[in-house]
Amino acid sequence: MARFQCLVLLAILFLFAPLHASTAFDCPLSPDYQRAHRIAGYLIRMLPGPKDTPYRCRGTVTPPNGHRLTVAKEWAMSLDPVSGTDINGDGIREIVFDSFSGGEKCCYIYWIVSLERKPRVVREIRNQVPLVFHKRSDGVTEIRTGEGSFDLFFLPQSDAVIPELVLRLEGGQLTDISSEYREEYNQRISKARSELTASDLEKFRQSRYNQNMFIDQLPTVKRVLTIVLNYLYSSREPQAWQALDEMWPPSDKERVRGLILERRARGLLGHLAPEPAHPQ
Repeated sequence: MARFQCLVLLAILFLFAPLHASTAFDCPLSPDYQRAHRIAGYLIRMLPGPKDTPYRCRGTVTPPNGHRLTVAKEWAMSLDPVSGTDINGDGIREIVFDSFSGGEKCCYIYWIVSLERKPRVVREIRNQVPLVFHKRSDGVTEIRTGEGSFDLFFLPQSDAVIPELVLRLEGGQLTDISSEYREEYNQRISKARSELTASDLEKFRQSRYNQNMFIDQLPTVKRVLTIVLNYLYSSREPQAWQALDEMWPPSDKERVRGLILERRARGLLGHLAPEPAHPQ
């Protein structure tokens, strides 16, 4: 039952999320998910997970003339189309196993595996929102996603303001490059501003959260959060707080600022530091 409920939530998330990715994982449902993929002499396969464990799938890599290594294990899994390219700029090809945890965790996990002489995981990324790997014309790989920690932040899931992130992997270090795409953020800000009327904004500023939790003004809450979070996630923090000061009820703005910082700190943006080396 828990997994069924999580799949329902997954479907809702994809319906309303700002980024869209395939909801269908090859393993274990695709009849040919165990087929072999050959990349630069390496054999890449997804196989059934260990018995008596929650892992229904495992991702494996077999080097030329080497032994098969299991580099990923999860409830559902696919091999990402970006696999076989240099993802982190080190001149070596990588592969990516996309997965979904199922159960009550309900998050997405991505294993980026370097096809070195002894393959190794260079980065594992977890997020409540799917990641999309995009290869630019100059060969740089961008990773686009949303900051899933803002799900259910003042708004129901169907209306959640999930700020987008654009990342780049350099070696094992994730770097936030969202500020390079400020025009995209500006478009969202402009749209939200154009939908705010002076009367709606004045009514909202006179409201108190402890009276009705703003439930009678959710469209206004969504537009204001869209403005604040799009400034914040395009590296314009002063403008974000200025917008919050101008638009949010004065009696509540310090609390909300603290909540926004807390959500950002426990989201993907707050976990960009290099990971400890995986044991070989």
